[in-house]
Amino acid sequence: MARRRNMYSKRKRINYGRIFLLLLILVVLIALVFKLFKKNDYIGVVEEALNSKIIQISGSVNSVSDVDYSVYSNDGIRYSNQHENIIQLNIIDGTNTEDKEKANDVKRLFDNLIKSDAADGVKELPLKESGYYWVDAKFIVEDRKLFIKDENEYNFDLYYDIEEKTVYIKEKYFNEFSKKNNKTRLQGYTATEEFVRIIENLTK
Repeated sequence: MARRRNMYSKRKRINYGRIFLLLLILVVLIALVFKLFKKNDYIGVVEEALNSKIIQISGSVNSVSDVDYSVYSNDGIRYSNQHENIIQLNIIDGTNTEDKEKANDVKRLFDNLIKSDAADGVKELPLKESGYYWVDAKFIVEDRKLFIKDENEYNFDLYYDIEEKTVYIKEKYFNEFSKKNNKTRLQGYTATEEFVRIIENLTK
């Protein structure tokens, strides 16, 4: 009887290492699936960048009369943003401490964009004498993947219709040089009073 009792009282040892490894693989698979099916709405990606730890903001503010946001290819080199009558009004150098205020202004522009009311969407923006302000901004943010610390880069373009006081961004966010850029429409947003003040300050 004593032997039988000892035999049944033995417990199997749980291999916690294997369980941890399986859980880790499961988390990675869920993250990959989430990344594949995640919505890439432009405004959502802007919000994602603004909610991250921003390391650096750089870019330019320009005046244009015609907006062409298509992506082109020449001898294997892809390029975009072919606009008519570009006048460069301001350069924001993310590595220059003197441009910190300008970089903060650009961040506030995009903060205001998220708060703005949606307006009509369009396939293209017409040629206008009054023109548009084109803000080309690059956000470098801290990116943490599990235990690895890295950096992520976002490239954003917004177009401000000076006459209508309406902001336009692409409906979908793709890689800067993706051909899918040519298939997306522009979504309009009514500029807030603060947005108008900031962009007028950046374009002086």
